[in-house]
Amino acid sequence: MILIDFLVVLSVICEIFALFLAFYFKNTRIFFLSLCLIEARFVYFYASIFQAHLFNSLFLPLIFCFLSLKKETKLIFDKKNISAVLALFFMGILAMFLSQNTNFNSSVLNFHFLNLNFFQPMNELGLIFFIFMAFILALKCLKTREFYLFFAFFGMYFEFLFENAFMFFEFASLIFIFYLLHDIYKNAFFDSLTLLPNIKNLNRFVRGKEFYIIALLHFNELQQAKESYIKLILKKIAKILHRFKAKIFIVDYDFVLIFKDKETALKHLAYLESLLKNTEFKLENENFKLEFKIVWQENEINLEQTIQSLRKRLS
Repeated sequence: MILIDFLVVLSVICEIFALFLAFYFKNTRIFFLSLCLIEARFVYFYASIFQAHLFNSLFLPLIFCFLSLKKETKLIFDKKNISAVLALFFMGILAMFLSQNTNFNSSVLNFHFLNLNFFQPMNELGLIFFIFMAFILALKCLKTREFYLFFAFFGMYFEFLFENAFMFFEFASLIFIFYLLHDIYKNAFFDSLTLLPNIKNLNRFVRGKEFYIIALLHFNELQQAKESYIKLILKKIAKILHRFKAKIFIVDYDFVLIFKDKETALKHLAYLESLLKNTEFKLENENFKLEFKIVWQENEINLEQTIQSLRKRLS
């Protein structure tokens, strides 16, 4: 019982925290999903735990799946989110009537096709909805690579896979928190376009290192190219560099490489130069080779001074 009480309190805290993070960082999908989980708790204030469980086990998979499949908007307070608001409103109204209706009970929602001693879900109709929605959600996750939604869906429904008399607890909000924190970390320390570590990550990496070789890979065309072309070129270069075994960062369209010693730097930079000279890029059905420069030196007093010194050598 102590563990269950802890899970109940923990999930409430996680729901509120996930809602706050989603609102602050403008993640519309997680905001409305967290709001849905919080709303599901209100039914326990005016209905018995068992009746509230029956309602949530039946309708939560439907609303959760709808909010997950709905096209995400950049702003929470957007007219396009009116459907999400109406879905939550409809769920709240339905909860007020159904959860206290004597005709809404487990005998109506069970078909007795599961006669297993070790597995007795809260209700069999809800289980059918859960399996069907899980299948649809799995297809979406395979397409969009948002696998956290599938795991959150399972974490939301976990308690309802077993008959119980405990208050509602879930693990979906915990998954949302981990996802949001990881997303915040990626945005803070990685370039969103190339997925390479950015200047903040570079500063953190070299902090405390007394000696290292720093190299700067600069492409002349990037200064005059259109923004749309720059994005395509950077992505193509990043794909090449991802195969290159070195600590690679991106700083203002320049690629920064860090090596432990001079011998390793010379060996790898020679290979990289040879690779880029023999690489053709394709834009608008035209093949071309990019002009580039590679300069390197030992680290100076601080990273900023070192990068400035390298850029002076480019001109």
